[in-house]
Amino acid sequence: MATNKISFFLVLCICVLLSSGFGKAALNPTGKKCPDPNGVDKKAACYSYCKTQGFMGGSCQGHKGNYMCKCYEGK
Repeated sequence: MATNKISFFLVLCICVLLSSGFGKAALNPTGKKCPDPNGVDKKAACYSYCKTQGFMGGSCQGHKGNYMCKCYEGK
């Protein structure tokens, strides 16, 4: 009986882990700095850059003075 409970628990954990990543967009750092030092992508420079690279889109991510373009990957 204890073996059945352990097996059920392991299968449940695997199912949760497998389903947790689906339907979410992952961020992919590009190494391209955002044009605005405050991280506002007003002219959609990061979005356009990421679209031309084949990603779903992108935005500025980071902290003041060190914002980088990060692209969205579909899963």
